[in-house]
Order: sequence, then structure tokens, then C-alpha cells
Amino acid sequence: MIAALGGAALVVGALAGLVLLRVAPAGRSTRARASRARAVRRGAEIGAAFGLIAGLQAIGGLTPLTALFVVLSFAIAEYVLSAGASPSR
Repeated sequence: MIAALGGAALVVGALAGLVLLRVAPAGRSTRARASRARAVRRGAEIGAAFGLIAGLQAIGGLTPLTALFVVLSFAIAEYVLSAGASPSR
């Protein structure tokens, strides 16, 4: 059961990362590399959130409040990571 949940979370994260990479710009510029890194990070975050929610559902600990807590904690983490140092001009 745990292996299936882990595999499903891995697949969801990989698919989300691939979808986000499809819209990321191609090229070797710094901006393109940063965009691809963000896409991979966000795909991993989506997979981890899915895995946590699926794990909570499997053990019977999923409530709307815990699901909201998991999703909001990942959203806040993404906001903090995305608001990092902006390039100076």
C-alpha cells in the first residue's frame, strides 16, 4: 500500500513537472534555466502534496482541515521560494 502511494506520488509529480516544463522557455539563458528549475521544483512539490494527502487518506486522517493545511503549507513555501532574491539591474 505504501509503495503504491509512493509510486503514485512520484508519477503525479513527474507528470506535473513535465507539463510545467512544456511551457518553460527553451534555451541556455539564465532566465530559461531558472524557469526550468522552477518547473521541476513545482512538480516535486505537487507530487509531495499529493503523496501527503493520499497517505492521510489511507490512514484515515484526512479531513478538509488537514487537506487545507497541507495545500496551504506548500503554497506558502512556493511563495517564499519564488519571492527570493530578485536580480538587480
